[in-house]
Amino acid sequence: MDFDISDRMKDVLARMDAIVREHIIPLETRFVREGLRAVEPELAAVRARVKEAGLWAPQMPADAGGMGLSLVDHGLVSEVLGQSPLGHYCFNCQAPDAGNMEILHKYGTPEQKRRYLDPLVAGDIRSCFSMTEPDTAGSNPTLLACRAVKDGDDYVITGRKWFTTAADGAAFAIVMAVTDP
Repeated sequence: MDFDISDRMKDVLARMDAIVREHIIPLETRFVREGLRAVEPELAAVRARVKEAGLWAPQMPADAGGMGLSLVDHGLVSEVLGQSPLGHYCFNCQAPDAGNMEILHKYGTPEQKRRYLDPLVAGDIRSCFSMTEPDTAGSNPTLLACRAVKDGDDYVITGRKWFTTAADGAAFAIVMAVTDP
């Protein structure tokens, strides 16, 4: 496997680094002292700048509105964006949204993609991820007790979740449940 960084990726990383250093890191003090809501207008401006620069959603395929980077390239991107706790958010590749985008892109129905994936990739909404259950050792997927049972065209979910990542402000949740125990 070739681990050399291409000229294209060197350019991408340099442009991302400049945005992180010039526009994101300066917001950190206010973010820590006053919270996310205090810096939302500035973050929206940074996100618009990132989109305009063609650096949006690096983990997503180009046909889904992203950059279509390889996993190795995305690792390099994460190193640059990880300079700030706001970095991944500003480039729309933060957890749990990034993973939820990938789940919906691969497994979502056309309706789910239209309703959830498209606005999530666009950065218009946020999502959450619900896996952790109270009576098991954290987030072990082999021990899930929450069930999803088919009922006509729907699934009925029964069970309890102990923690849901990024629930505050999320437009929808990806719930991990057992369908065939």
